[in-house]
Amino acid sequence: MTIEVEQQHEMRLKDAAQVVFGAGAIALPVAMSKDTWEIAEELQPSDIMTIACTSVLLIGFFVYAAYFRGHFWKHWPQFLFRVLAIYGLTAIVASVNLGLLNQAPWLTDPTLAFNQTVLVALPASFAATVVDHMS
Repeated sequence: MTIEVEQQHEMRLKDAAQVVFGAGAIALPVAMSKDTWEIAEELQPSDIMTIACTSVLLIGFFVYAAYFRGHFWKHWPQFLFRVLAIYGLTAIVASVNLGLLNQAPWLTDPTLAFNQTVLVALPASFAATVVDHMS
């Protein structure tokens, strides 16, 4: 006997709130790390883009396994939206945390602020994804 369980594929406000909470739980301590600030100054643009792409791919693997396995082709727009929403919300949370610590110089050095945001978003996006799935 097989029981079919209807999975939720769309991203609701509750899911977005969970992503923000999960991201914030990790983003704040990582943003407070002086190591993060220093590493962000030293990394090359290609390294930063590799880190960002790796984050998005890993989120995608988790979201696929948790929500879309066996239903991907039917719901691929929702999959893409959920992955990008998780990373986008996480990046916003990371940037806000860095800004609150006066460590994201978006007006004077946007490249450094972007680098810092990507570095903080790496672990925060994983926490955000897991917390989103816990509902």
